[in-house]
Amino acid sequence: MCPRSAEQFEQIKDERRRALLRAARVVFGRKGFAAAKIADIAAQAGMSHGLVYHYYPEKESLFAATVEASEEGWDVLVALTRAQPGTPWERLVYLCGQMIAGLREEPEHLLMTVHVHAEGASPGLRDVLRRFRQRVLGDVEAMIREGQRAGEITQGPPAELTRALVAMVQGLAINRLVEPDAALPPLDVVLRILRS
Repeated sequence: MCPRSAEQFEQIKDERRRALLRAARVVFGRKGFAAAKIADIAAQAGMSHGLVYHYYPEKESLFAATVEASEEGWDVLVALTRAQPGTPWERLVYLCGQMIAGLREEPEHLLMTVHVHAEGASPGLRDVLRRFRQRVLGDVEAMIREGQRAGEITQGPPAELTRALVAMVQGLAINRLVEPDAALPPLDVVLRILRS
């Protein structure tokens, strides 16, 4: 048997880290930060308890890394959205469609946020989420402004329209928690508040 190269070890570490972050997102989304245990996350990831601590020394650093992974995913989604052909409205429809699809496939992204705020978590955790939220709001608001300039989105304060849209998406995430089998509304219903 050949010994593993340094590159192979790095690849294994990266795969374990990604699996751990996916598992953490699921557990934090389902249980919240306070109720989630490292043992729960280790079991979800199929890893030993000690291996989790090897990557993240405490639960708060694991949570922060999970949010950072969500931020990276958001950045990829925004880049893909901006690269879409078509009008500003069509790009916003694409973005919101992906967000709604994310609620179906991985509702834990938003549920983590809901739990942390509902639990009254530490200022450090709330700050991590606040920074991410500001990024999301800023990106969506920029797209709404662009659509308003093109005459495709209703006039009104872009920040208020953005908060209303994001609040609806977050509300849908909470609804998924309360009624996991309930159908999500069609995208055109969600976007109706923006149409000029």
